Amino acid sequence: MQDKSSLRSELRQSRRQLSSFQQHQAAESLSRLLLKQPQLQQAKHIALYWPYDGEISPLPLLKRLQQLGKQVYLPVVKPKRQMEFKPALLSQTKKNRYGIPEPVTGLVKPVKGLDVILMPLVGFDEQGGRLGMGGGYYDRVLAFKCRQRWNKKPLLIGLAHELQQVDRLPLEGWDVPMAAIATDKRFIAVL
Repeated sequence: MQDKSSLRSELRQSRRQLSSFQQHQAAESLSRLLLKQPQLQQAKHIALYWPYDGEISPLPLLKRLQQLGKQVYLPVVKPKRQMEFKPALLSQTKKNRYGIPEPVTGLVKPVKGLDVILMPLVGFDEQGGRLGMGGGYYDRVLAFKCRQRWNKKPLLIGLAHELQQVDRLPLEGWDVPMAAIATDKRFIAVL
């Protein structure tokens, strides 16, 4: 089995090689696919992310969810690799230390108050394994999920390009598994 570092590097390179047209098509396809899922149709409070480094973009979905009256949130990175979620007001963002736009206004939404978190990932397997960027932000904010059943709120859905799938990821005890993965081609319910 390939080590996480080389696997992360290889998968990030693969998604960066997608053209802007391919990225746009994938984002639109992902949005259409997710809007059909009952988990999102029933959710009221949904967190997603601003795409970075070739990640599949949930921004077309964000706009559609807001049009449907859903409360949508974006992550805000804090010191000591901590993270919180604030309302996604696209007109009121600033770039964080990684160059990723994040909200500057609005009240912090407690993580346990979110119905669904749509998470970025570098790699995934069909067992719900997620390989992130390596900072551990999501693992830290969701550590409580390791001690509860997978179907408790928030429901964790990883978003990726189809080409980011691997057979099996090397996982650690602190890696928080996902309940589902959505790509530009399909929705994979893990359990």
